[in-house]
Amino acid sequence: MTQLDHLIPPDDLAAAITAGHVARRTHPALPLSIYTYTRTCQYEHAWTPVTIRCRGLIVDDKTGEIVAWPFPKFFNVGEHDNGQPYAPPLPDEPFEVYDKVDGSLGIVFHYAGRWRAASKGSFVSEQAVWAQAWLDDHDTALLITGITYLAEILYPENRIVVDYGYRRDLVLLGAFDASGREIRVRYAAPDWEPIGSVVRSWPAMPLTDLLKATEGNVRLDGRQSSGMDAEGYVLRYVSGVRAKAKISEYVRLHKVLTGITERDIWRYAGMQRLTGHDPKRTAQALGVSAAEITALATAGTGPLDAMLQHVPDEFDVWVRKVVADLDRQAGELSGIVHATHDTLAHLADDRGEFARAAQQATTIPTVRAGVFHLLDGKGVDLLIWRAIKPAAADPFKNDEEG
Repeated sequence: MTQLDHLIPPDDLAAAITAGHVARRTHPALPLSIYTYTRTCQYEHAWTPVTIRCRGLIVDDKTGEIVAWPFPKFFNVGEHDNGQPYAPPLPDEPFEVYDKVDGSLGIVFHYAGRWRAASKGSFVSEQAVWAQAWLDDHDTALLITGITYLAEILYPENRIVVDYGYRRDLVLLGAFDASGREIRVRYAAPDWEPIGSVVRSWPAMPLTDLLKATEGNVRLDGRQSSGMDAEGYVLRYVSGVRAKAKISEYVRLHKVLTGITERDIWRYAGMQRLTGHDPKRTAQALGVSAAEITALATAGTGPLDAMLQHVPDEFDVWVRKVVADLDRQAGELSGIVHATHDTLAHLADDRGEFARAAQQATTIPTVRAGVFHLLDGKGVDLLIWRAIKPAAADPFKNDEEG
């Protein structure tokens, strides 16, 4: 067994945790911790030997020994061409090609007399709980104590982008022995047969051919890809270096599904619904540029409609539900504003009296402002849309455990 402080200098690990680049989460019942890079690390590209290594590293808190080894973080092929210190040029050596399975990483390890499962960042995430139940329901007799098995967790409720239908599986991706030395997937596969499937491999090919296919949305079997039928491929070089090449349309869809929140939908819908208003005021209200508003008038297709082209049905349904709810809120608030104004209209010739009556008529700031807009012959659409801006919320899909 390897000690954590032999793999990662303690001061470096402590600094990464303090900086918010690595999170340590403890097991609810066992003396175990899992170390994983954070979303902040991803956003800031704070990739160091510490953050790259912490991708679900599981440690015994009592002994300091590493009890489960995940894959180190690996990067897109294109990142290795950009001079980034964390992604040096790829080695000039042969590589194998495997499917990039679109689920959540599962870490399977033996501890305290039992085979256990964790996801990349948690012992108790939904994905970890599902994987543990799957393990408990299958024969683990062939698994070898001391080996960490890494598998992709697939089940319908955990769909990210690729649609695997009703498939439920733990897809073996690789393995490591107790010292952290990698065991090739084909050697670990026989141990895994009673539990799940094994990741598909592809014949060797020139890197240029592989990249041409993924950039052109073509799968390696020659079929055109929608991005919802395949994520892409993982390259494993002879030296153990890994890189990934994702299908272009998958990348687009992943960005949409994991990056679009209700607030984004409010902004896109507002741009389409408020095109007849002053571009500068609309841009200020929505937090976009006036140029975007002006361009929308001649584009023919609004950002909301453009986003909904070629997306999964359930995402389309979710977006349209959010838009319908926004329209409902806007309609209700507009009705209140107009109804309140109607009760005050007889005071229109005395602005002071109108203001005092409006103060008594409602406590809702938007309604108070709205009745004065109507008094002055102004529209209230922009005011109302701004008032129903959603609170910050999670996107449609969360891929933190991917």
